[in-house]
Amino acid sequence: MYTYHYTYLKTKPLRDKLAETEAILAEKNSQLKQKKDELEKINNQIQRLENQYNESIAEKERLNNEKKECEIKLTRAEKLTSGLKDEKERWGKEIEALSKGTDVLPGDSTIAAGMVAYSGPFTSEFRTELEQSWIKYLEELSIKHTPLINMRKFLGDSVKIQSWNLAGLPKDDTSTENGIIIDKGKRWPLMIDPQTQANKFIKNLGKDREEGLDILKASDPSILKTLELGLQFGRWVLVENVGTELDPALDPIISR
Repeated sequence: MYTYHYTYLKTKPLRDKLAETEAILAEKNSQLKQKKDELEKINNQIQRLENQYNESIAEKERLNNEKKECEIKLTRAEKLTSGLKDEKERWGKEIEALSKGTDVLPGDSTIAAGMVAYSGPFTSEFRTELEQSWIKYLEELSIKHTPLINMRKFLGDSVKIQSWNLAGLPKDDTSTENGIIIDKGKRWPLMIDPQTQANKFIKNLGKDREEGLDILKASDPSILKTLELGLQFGRWVLVENVGTELDPALDPIISR
């Protein structure tokens, strides 16, 4: 008993020191937990701010892209507006020209129709004489017409004529008139072609047609069938080496 009492008294300061140390440790642990909680809040706030920052950067990038798109659209709109302004002026001039053209349309149409129907076999000089004589006749009848009207001005399409030239049609006025007669005429054209210019022109022009082009001689035994198929499917048919007469069996077809 003495030994226990003696040991108790001897260790009491140590136990008191231990209790004091444990109390300090508990207090420090409490403070540590408090600081960890505060640190966690700060880390959460930092993460929230980083997320906001990333969202702001993404929003900035989106707005920059929209700005670029708007600038592109604005540039295109300005070009379109400028183009439409020019088109408006051109359309206005065309409307004015068409309005004025209504008065001269009957006379111009008469000259053009007469040239398509009758001028094909003649030379350039005689064609000019025909036009001038018809113009004079219109003036005698007080029928209005465009000054210096001719078939090329009235029926010619500059884009189409350019494509004809690329296909091999010569650029002189007579050849252009011949192209217009072929294009506008309702009957099949007979081409007197000693230099084979018309032959090459028709072949070049027909090779790009979706319906195609059939080429055969006048003596070909299948000419009748080929012409029938051409009429049925819209194919061009070029008959070469035609003489002064054609087989009477072809009359029902070529007269259509």
